[in-house]
Amino acid sequence: MSEKVLMCWCVGVLILLSITACQPTKVDDEAIWRGQLEKAGYGSPNWYATIDQLIKKNPDNAWLPYRKAVPLFNKGEYVEGMASLSKAVELDPFMYANYRGAVKLMDLGDYEGAIEDFKTSIQLKNHVDIIIPGSAYERMGIAYKQMGDYQKAIDIFDEAVAKFGIDGVDIYLFMYRGMAKFKSGDAAGALADFDIIMDKWDKCPEAYYHKGLVHQQQNQKDLACKQFKKALLYKNYIHGNPGGAYIDQLYEADIERMFDLSCR
Repeated sequence: MSEKVLMCWCVGVLILLSITACQPTKVDDEAIWRGQLEKAGYGSPNWYATIDQLIKKNPDNAWLPYRKAVPLFNKGEYVEGMASLSKAVELDPFMYANYRGAVKLMDLGDYEGAIEDFKTSIQLKNHVDIIIPGSAYERMGIAYKQMGDYQKAIDIFDEAVAKFGIDGVDIYLFMYRGMAKFKSGDAAGALADFDIIMDKWDKCPEAYYHKGLVHQQQNQKDLACKQFKKALLYKNYIHGNPGGAYIDQLYEADIERMFDLSCR
């Protein structure tokens, strides 16, 4: 290679590298867009106009339609919100499939649709939702439980525990698995699951409450009463969601009602 050709080649490489270095990254883009949206005023007509313009200019970006969906869900506008979120999932199922499944599960009661999203998330090896923390395995088990397929729910919960270990899953997975076992007639298995939670955290009101339900169903009123007393003692730790109720949300009134039945 001649000296002149080599020099031209080197200059070309340097130009290419300089152009590449100046290209904004995805993170840079999102930071810029966040600033523009913040100036527009979150949730205002101007905010929606701004994000619609950004989506039009950046049709291959998944973060923008996801970001548009969130305030729509907060306002209860699920038709438009799901349309926007589905666009995000289409562009980036790895990041957003689990989140869409959670919306279908918790807000829309679309259990079959939720299960498909959770399966997609698991297949793509991104079962943890970074938007609303939660595992696709646990959520899929809950969906099957809600559909009345208790054995399938138990199988999914078992798979998660086998894969990640008893200390590697959310402790509320054992509550849902215990509930599914109780519904399927396995009272002993249900009690064992609620005991797992208590061993990990002895102030979990849901574990005491559901254990009390098992004892109540077995006509063991004294044992049931003891559990409902503990649930009332730790009522301030009830698992709650600032944005709304969870599936099988426990309320203080539920505990008080069962306490009255068992202890008075």
